Amino acid sequence: MLPKNLPIVDGIYEFKFPLHNLAFFKVGGFCDVLFTPADENDLVNFLSRKPADLPITILGNMSNVLISDAGIRGCVLRLSQLRDIRFFDEYVEVGAGATLPAFINRCMQESVSCLEKLFCIPGCIGGAVSMNAGIPGFEVSEVLLSVSAVSIADGKKQIFSREDLHVSYRNGGIPPGVVVTSAKLRTVAKSCDEIYAEIRDISERRKMTQPIGMPTCGSTFKNPPGRKAWQLIKEAGCDSLSVGGARVSEKHCNFLINSGNATAADFVELINKIKARVLEKTGILLQEEIRRMGFD
Repeated sequence: MLPKNLPIVDGIYEFKFPLHNLAFFKVGGFCDVLFTPADENDLVNFLSRKPADLPITILGNMSNVLISDAGIRGCVLRLSQLRDIRFFDEYVEVGAGATLPAFINRCMQESVSCLEKLFCIPGCIGGAVSMNAGIPGFEVSEVLLSVSAVSIADGKKQIFSREDLHVSYRNGGIPPGVVVTSAKLRTVAKSCDEIYAEIRDISERRKMTQPIGMPTCGSTFKNPPGRKAWQLIKEAGCDSLSVGGARVSEKHCNFLINSGNATAADFVELINKIKARVLEKTGILLQEEIRRMGFD
């Protein structure tokens, strides 16, 4: 059933939207309504006036989510228009909808160092902050100063300092019930040439070690303490597993890919098989890095 009594907004409502069109895995059903607010004030207006019983789900660039074949009921928020970037002395304020590559390229143009180590991650700032995205040796939390957010319940604006958040590995510590709208990140001066050389090196290494151009959501499992998830997967003999159209990447066995006709159910079954085999082989229960959305 389509949501009723939606408030008048400046942004865009799209009804019965096929989420697989946006998802990096290229799987997933429809949502009842997709709302893309024009800006933060439009988001506040929507949340403060929406029907109280309307379920709200926040999806960023959809580069790290597995969406159910049944889709998502209620309203999905997509903050792709909240992408303003403003530079100040020693910090930058960036909207949650800005993608990491676009943000890093803008920083490079300004000769500012911030998140260039994460150039290989295709997500958006909101998602990166929420999950404390990172690579070995660097996480978003290392440069995070504060987060601006809006309450889903009533649209009230909130600010959380880095100290307010209980940040941990792949967990940004964002309180439940809020939507991240922007973040302040610490910056230092760095020449454009130096930043370009670093992201070029990252891009080259990524081409050699990751399935570029394939429908994937990147690392599927978190690294257990002192271990690498991909090594555990390989040791358990899971590096050639497949279920339907979902299969383990030949280039990187912690990456799952859609070979062309996968369903979300295929990915769930493949994930469960990998976890069971690794547990049986090593005694370690892998924890998923990707987020499941729309599953009961």
